[in-house]
Amino acid sequence: MVTPICDKCRRRNVVSFQVEPKDAWRTVVLNRWRAICPSCFDAEAEHAGVRYRFVGVGALSWSDRPEPARRYARKRR
Repeated sequence: MVTPICDKCRRRNVVSFQVEPKDAWRTVVLNRWRAICPSCFDAEAEHAGVRYRFVGVGALSWSDRPEPARRYARKRR
């Protein structure tokens, strides 16, 4: 499984969240980023002067994720 990455700062983003009100997300992100970490979102919201709150916050450590399936390639002769 691939670790999600923040499209703005390019660091790992292991926190999933939603924002209330929904208009705050559209105002801050402006279709510039598909995935953004909470710290980048907070900085952009402060810059834009948008009030919001995080809801549905969850985190998943890299060690809690299952190992990727091992695919064995056939050897060429």
